[in-house]
Amino acid sequence: MSGIFGLYNQDGKPVTASDTGSMASLLERRGPDRTGMWREGPVGLGHTLLATTPEALFEHLPLAHSASGCTITADVRLDNREQLLTDIGLIERTDTIGDAEIILQAYLLWHEACVEHLLGDFAFAIHDSRHKTLFCARDQFGVRPFYYHYSSGRFFVFASEPRAILALEKVSNILNEGRIADFLISQL
Repeated sequence: MSGIFGLYNQDGKPVTASDTGSMASLLERRGPDRTGMWREGPVGLGHTLLATTPEALFEHLPLAHSASGCTITADVRLDNREQLLTDIGLIERTDTIGDAEIILQAYLLWHEACVEHLLGDFAFAIHDSRHKTLFCARDQFGVRPFYYHYSSGRFFVFASEPRAILALEKVSNILNEGRIADFLISQL
């Protein structure tokens, strides 16, 4: 499985190359085929590719859609590619379009409801510069990992592995013992 990561500084501070670089270096073993990073102001997205399908070789992530201002990073394998391509109107691109681009096109058509149309394993994040939002989702069974940390009003960070999140100095690595106790009590 590929690795994805990203950071959204809600305080408006620009994402630095060292922020995305430190996260990428910890995920490169997940995706040894290619590493890509994208930064624009307070948002940075990244991807480490493990090419498991022929279509993945055509895709360079993160992928920016210039007409809409949306950018996606994704770890994905869609089971209903043909149906989605038909529904979106891109059936002629079956062999040259990657699964992440299909999800981005589905988002442009159905917005957040795009996940209702997806079958397969996925974890993705789409930055929509028009609305200044970061929309994230993963498959219902959680096959593709998606870990995150949110610091209210400051930043939101996500990655395929927790250690990539902890690579950022602003993320505390102190355990929340109260939350652990809450979890254990509900299990008993």
